[in-house]
Amino acid sequence: MNLHGDKVMLRPIQKEDFDRIVYWSSLPEITRFSEGDYPTNLAQCDSWYKRLKSNRYQERFAIILDNNIIGDIELDHIAWRSGDAELRIRIGEVDLWDHGYGTDAICTLLKHAFYTLNLSRIYLKVYTDNYRAISCYHKAGFIKEGKLSRRFNDRYFREIFLMRILKKEFERKYNLINQVG
Repeated sequence: MNLHGDKVMLRPIQKEDFDRIVYWSSLPEITRFSEGDYPTNLAQCDSWYKRLKSNRYQERFAIILDNNIIGDIELDHIAWRSGDAELRIRIGEVDLWDHGYGTDAICTLLKHAFYTLNLSRIYLKVYTDNYRAISCYHKAGFIKEGKLSRRFNDRYFREIFLMRILKKEFERKYNLINQVG
């Protein structure tokens, strides 16, 4: 299933995306802020992909611009009964940062989460020094819910904001109340 935003399209991850996904996992400017299950070499990709395809508590998409993958986005830890899921995103093509592609991808995925998957709350964790991501999340309608410290490499702590958006907040922000998704 492809999801169409104003600037980007989201489609399921495909095997031809592996090179870029592995490459992004090697970039310090990306790995400094990203967490999650990403392969770091091509040998890991097949088993990673099989886990991805069989996990009913996760949906991961490639972010596509002009037929090229520029990043990935996912809903993880989907709690079907309570209607919650965690959002993660990476715009891996660094030269495409600050063009609104991340915000568009997030809004596109939120619409899918709230109207297709019938979720009611999407949350995320973001490092407090990841100013670009925090700005993007605010633009998409997320609000800060809390803050915590996480031990990093057993040497120092990093602070993390917990952010969330509810379906009713999304509808209000985008004037979607009483509209069909």
